[in-house]
Amino acid sequence: MTLKQIEAFYWAATLASFSLAAERLCLSQSSLSKRLGELETQLGKILFDRSGHRAVLTTAGQTLLPQARKLLRVADEVRQTMSDGIAVQGVCRFGLGELSALTWLPRFVGRARECFPALLLEPHVDMGRALEERVENGELDFAVVAGTTTRAALSSRVIREVRYQLAGSPALLGTRRSVTAELLAEVALITMPGDAGSARELDNWLQLQDLEVDRRLRCNNLSAIAAMMLAGVGVAFLPEGWLLPLAARGDIVLLESRPALPTLSYSFQARRDDIRPMVEQVRRLVAEEADFTLPSRLP
Repeated sequence: MTLKQIEAFYWAATLASFSLAAERLCLSQSSLSKRLGELETQLGKILFDRSGHRAVLTTAGQTLLPQARKLLRVADEVRQTMSDGIAVQGVCRFGLGELSALTWLPRFVGRARECFPALLLEPHVDMGRALEERVENGELDFAVVAGTTTRAALSSRVIREVRYQLAGSPALLGTRRSVTAELLAEVALITMPGDAGSARELDNWLQLQDLEVDRRLRCNNLSAIAAMMLAGVGVAFLPEGWLLPLAARGDIVLLESRPALPTLSYSFQARRDDIRPMVEQVRRLVAEEADFTLPSRLP
């Protein structure tokens, strides 16, 4: 029985498919299957029931899983002790939303290169719910998304609070400066799609205030939402950091909301059973660098 066989078993048992486990280990699927077969032969036990659409753990496999987790944790501790400071290496696939990509991602990548020169970063930009699903399936190592997760397999650790506001063009709003039922009945509300954390938080607030929206315009691009707001298409829900410079120039008007709109928590989400030290070390760096007030480098 080898450590590579145990590693192959652990990821095959905890990820959504053998193909994802093979990808995580940089193996072909046939090589992964070979290691699993060798391990089953040496133990004299069948670890996976392969008769269905998806392989599932047998009783023997369920018994082995916590022991495999312990062995791999000890192996990681040994690597860190003997690594001469190069403990984080390999490929790190992570997810984040558009706001993160346009603000702190470039600085984070620069710091990660300095701190973890042997680590290859692969960022993926998408909506919160899609990213959560990919983290749970094992396609991504972690994600930074708006809100916290309800998925039992994931842990959420809040890293920042970001304030969003509703705003519109002076031509559209005229003398109106507050969010009211009458205003929402007259103008379109422009937000991210329902899978985005910001849209979910706004919908919760509207429901609590018993406010209904007659016209809703959903768009999956913050820059496009801002452009439509400036053009007078409707009232937009955007990060305060984007809106304040526009308001200072007189391009938009910020709307008062009573009670105030809640701040939006951005959280670091990872699988609870991911025992790799890399995840925790990268989380600490994300917590240091995730500044959502940084200006976008795009025009």
